[in-house]
Amino acid sequence: MTDPAFQLLLDPLRQESGRQLLVTDENLHDAPLNELQNRDVLLVTNRHDLYESSRAQGIDSEFSDFDFSHFADGSFSQILYRVSKEKPIVHHIINQARRLLPAGGVLTMTGAKNDGIKTYAEKAGHYFGDQQRPEKQGALYRARIHHLTSTEPALDDQQYPLIRPCVAWQDRLLFSKPGQFGWHKVDQGSAFLAAHLKDFFQSLDRPPTSILDLGCGYGYLSVMAAQLTDAEITATDNNAAAVASCQRNFTEQQIKGAVVASNCGDSLTQRFDAVICNPPFHQGFNTDHGLTRRFVSSCHRLLRSGGRALFVVNRFVPLERFAEADFNVEKFDENRSFKLMLLTRQPVVVNRAPGLREPSDR
Repeated sequence: MTDPAFQLLLDPLRQESGRQLLVTDENLHDAPLNELQNRDVLLVTNRHDLYESSRAQGIDSEFSDFDFSHFADGSFSQILYRVSKEKPIVHHIINQARRLLPAGGVLTMTGAKNDGIKTYAEKAGHYFGDQQRPEKQGALYRARIHHLTSTEPALDDQQYPLIRPCVAWQDRLLFSKPGQFGWHKVDQGSAFLAAHLKDFFQSLDRPPTSILDLGCGYGYLSVMAAQLTDAEITATDNNAAAVASCQRNFTEQQIKGAVVASNCGDSLTQRFDAVICNPPFHQGFNTDHGLTRRFVSSCHRLLRSGGRALFVVNRFVPLERFAEADFNVEKFDENRSFKLMLLTRQPVVVNRAPGLREPSDR
């Protein structure tokens, strides 16, 4: 079924001539992007799965942390955008849109009232010199704002493009930026998991040589793991801001390993000795337990036979139910808010003729 917010963007897209820019994030993860085929539109997204999906459908696409610096002024006749969850991103895109649109060009935004669409439309109207009230379309709103004459200052986007030191750790700083979960703090769930990493590594059947940080964010868990082991660490995330921030922390902390843009590790093929994970349970503005299921499924595919994973989730998330078919599941610890779940991938039992070697699961 067509996402209603996406549908509100399609009609203006069809009506406008010239090169158009569609800015997308996780809120349009289920949109039928085939509607964009054979149109003069560029899709820019900070979600790697959306980038891969759109490219597979022959749609002109870019994966970036909403970096528009390589586009000339006035490059697009219309910019279409379903507003994001985080205010700095919305302000950043509104600020960039004024430069990217020629005089008379249109910024079309959609969203629900509780997404802040009415406030964003008012701010964009001041900035563009075009005060237009958004039109109500069912439970959603659509604002179409023209680039007119204005000398209003840019909106406060908290210097969105800048990766900056945000989190103090021992005598060092960890780098992050807006646009990712918990970007300016240590998430309590991640801190709970990190406090148990030493015990987790000691529980493995052998010292790990390869560790996967699945859904790494800015890389806090990878940094903590690197203090306890010489294993190579692979960190992966679907979000461009997270990948860029995590790579900065790998560089700053001289962590041995790699940072990979990937949705739930779907592009990875290596098997790992251990997996650490603080999975999200929100998709944009909505709670989605399907995300947790996908992380558990990816963990099973990427963990070696006999390997172990340590997940931290809110106590109300039924991770045990999602994992019990593929893992031995134990509760490692819990507190008032979170539980640590230990998942063990059972060794593969191979019936083979005498003298034949067991196939590698590496």
